[in-house]
Amino acid sequence: MGQIEILAPAGSLRSLYGALKMGADAVYTGTSRFGARAFAENPTVDELTHALTYAHLRGKKIYLTVNTLLNDRELEDELFPLVAPLYEAGLDACIVQDLGVLSFLHENFPDMDLHASTQMTIFSGDEANLFKRYGVTRYVPARELSMEEIREARKLTDMEIEVFVHGALCYCYSGQCLMSEVIGGRSGNRGMCAQPCRLPYHTSLGNGYVLNTKDICTLFKIPELVEAGIDSFKIEGRMKKREYSAYVAHLYRKYVSFYEEEGGNAFDELVQNRDSVLWKDYKKSQDLFNRGGFSDSFLFEKEKSRMVCLTKNGHFGTLVGEVVKCSKGQVQFVANEQIRYQDVLEFREKDETTAYEYTVKNEAHKGEVVTANVKKGSHIYPGQKVYRRKNASLFAEISEQIECVDDRYPIRGSFAGQIGEPVTFTIEGNGVSAQVTGDILQQAAKRPVNEEDIKKNLAALGTTSYYFEELTVSIPPDVFLPIGGVKKLRREAIAKWEKKAGGTRNAVTKKTHSFKNSCNDSLERGENWIGVASMKQLTTAVEECTEDTMYIFKLVDFPAKCWEEAAKILSGKRFAIEFPRILRGKGRNSFEKNWEQYGSVFREICPEAIVVNSHRSLLYAEKYFEGITWYADENLYRKNKRAEEVYHDFGLVPAKKRNYGRTAVMVTEGCVCSSMGHCGTGEKRVSLRGPKGDEFVAVMHCEYCFNTIYTKEPVCSEPGDTVRLDFTWESGDEVRKVMREWNL
Repeated sequence: MGQIEILAPAGSLRSLYGALKMGADAVYTGTSRFGARAFAENPTVDELTHALTYAHLRGKKIYLTVNTLLNDRELEDELFPLVAPLYEAGLDACIVQDLGVLSFLHENFPDMDLHASTQMTIFSGDEANLFKRYGVTRYVPARELSMEEIREARKLTDMEIEVFVHGALCYCYSGQCLMSEVIGGRSGNRGMCAQPCRLPYHTSLGNGYVLNTKDICTLFKIPELVEAGIDSFKIEGRMKKREYSAYVAHLYRKYVSFYEEEGGNAFDELVQNRDSVLWKDYKKSQDLFNRGGFSDSFLFEKEKSRMVCLTKNGHFGTLVGEVVKCSKGQVQFVANEQIRYQDVLEFREKDETTAYEYTVKNEAHKGEVVTANVKKGSHIYPGQKVYRRKNASLFAEISEQIECVDDRYPIRGSFAGQIGEPVTFTIEGNGVSAQVTGDILQQAAKRPVNEEDIKKNLAALGTTSYYFEELTVSIPPDVFLPIGGVKKLRREAIAKWEKKAGGTRNAVTKKTHSFKNSCNDSLERGENWIGVASMKQLTTAVEECTEDTMYIFKLVDFPAKCWEEAAKILSGKRFAIEFPRILRGKGRNSFEKNWEQYGSVFREICPEAIVVNSHRSLLYAEKYFEGITWYADENLYRKNKRAEEVYHDFGLVPAKKRNYGRTAVMVTEGCVCSSMGHCGTGEKRVSLRGPKGDEFVAVMHCEYCFNTIYTKEPVCSEPGDTVRLDFTWESGDEVRKVMREWNL
């Protein structure tokens, strides 16, 4: 088992260097274009070029996020000049969502590693293996997977596996969310998510922050993560401060190394002792940032309701005291943690709203009674909880730790010259050397330079991250050499040595690509499509439609016991099967059991096509339905021609676009019904209304244990030669009305 990589976020150049200095083995970062965090203080290409040398000299890596969807112009004209200089500087890998981007990068930079982003929603090792042909060497599984699924994935692929272990968690499966785009036009798949999941919602079951997932922390679970065969522990947080990225990376490096060196028993002793340094470090990580405390993540958490914080958005803070006495204009509370100058404390109501907030002027030790002045009219009462929302001293302490790390790299220098010949300066380090030549050394007429003069100017490395562990100067006496020339020689020597020592590659030119004409072919034959989600919809559609209609039978919405009845209705008709969009864990086990028992009825009546909406459904199509058409549904994004080409290589043709239907804005492992305490009550749909009146409906797919959140109202677009209608919970009469409106 190789060393576990600790992978830290770098939303800025300061975060990048801070994380590497504090223990991260690698960082992931974006530039100003094509990353999923468009509003971070992303480094420039030039800054990243220098950072790559810094990282490689210290045995560390930098991964570039190119994990958004690109249009053809961006992909064909703008991506190459962005990536090429970084590739030539030794970029270690690109993290990718868009299959067109994946194809482009593999074609133009074939010896660079590519990592499949969590936004690709890969659930298993055999799904990940689909992308080996495009140069993928590592994948990031969907963050909703359990440890059992991670262990199973490890058995099915030799790819590296990178798993999120700390930080924020999206409510939706990453890459499957359209809510921000639908509400305000800011697409998460373009790096501009407005985080509508963090807003409060009114629902038919109650109100609260029903989509607001807690941050995750798996510090206590490190032994299980290591033994599962995970290659990289990934920390979320490119929008967070440098101190967060650096300190959390430090913690995971510290305790992964502790477990590997000391073993499970020693680690378990730290976990069991709540006064141990592990628990103290855990509390510090809470002070940096948490939402509603921490959860153990879907890797370990069995109750979905525990993954959500219904009462408060943003940094939750840490509990530091409880009010014991109130008087006019003053309040007293007992500190259960040390409180320091400039900490921001908050007296909180039972519903987690803020009653009063103030900044600490006087420090207090754990156990002391603290007296604070409060404004008149503040709702303060005995027993009220006091939280720390900002630990100013902790941020200052971490910042000081970062600055105190001596990360200068040792090099050796040798300067030599003879009168009448050009001087030479050689730098050695990291197993390579580089030599440059300078001015001709002359006999001094008035003011000779000596060895110390030259050494002093060569050693002045300024803001560079190097120091000379050895520097020799060998010149005759009474010679002259311009000092400016010495400084120039130093700069040129370092630049030449950096290029050799920092893992650079040869320059590349963009390759010409010939698109396959067949990649846009469709085998639809001009028929209309109708997607049905209930027996009543199916019978109504069949009664009303003509022979040129393709019925899309959405298995997720039909109980398996109805499949045989549905098959009788569809027999002799043109129809396609659409598998459930999420098939993993218990849901996949349930589906495969149903498919084994009832699925043969569909194979017997011969579907004309399969609508593929996930990697798993592609594998099912390959296994059960060779020789018929496989359609790539709209959620398999095809924003550029290369992506269409990749899907064509998989045997898929583009599905017809919807003209009528509700938009699925989220597909979630989290369950609104469960979060509101109604799991198992038979609820099938829950309405949600946001602060600005946006309305949605969450549909519970209980048998397969996931939710789909739709726009409340259907969305319509102009028809082409044919029409695709996608029904959800419409009644038979509503189906009939819509079909007639669309002349079907």
